[in-house]
Amino acid sequence: MEKYKGFKYKGFEGIDVDLETSLFEQGLIWKKGHVGHEKDYHFIYGVKHNGMEYTHFDWADIAIDADIEKEWAWADFDSVAKFAGMAKEEFLKMELPLIVFDLIAYYGHEEIFGGSYYPFEVK
Repeated sequence: MEKYKGFKYKGFEGIDVDLETSLFEQGLIWKKGHVGHEKDYHFIYGVKHNGMEYTHFDWADIAIDADIEKEWAWADFDSVAKFAGMAKEEFLKMELPLIVFDLIAYYGHEEIFGGSYYPFEVK
């Protein structure tokens, strides 16, 4: 997993310490700030799963200082927080990528990032 469309994975983080596990099994890695988008989180997320791991991915940027409750005003944050095992107030205090991870787990990637029109493979 050395490259993604010509970029190194340097600086990316994930749910798991191992980025390959985060990307292929959990379906999400992120980087805080990147060239031209220093005030955004850059997410790479899984869009197609073969039953064992994610095989195709897409990307999205979300502002580091995004107002989560406004960004996804339609979401039931009480339910998502309960799903994640915490109170809404505690849930909303987490880092944005962790909130996004739980939102995807609850609603799916299309509801959080929109449709994926040009998915790519990572080898």
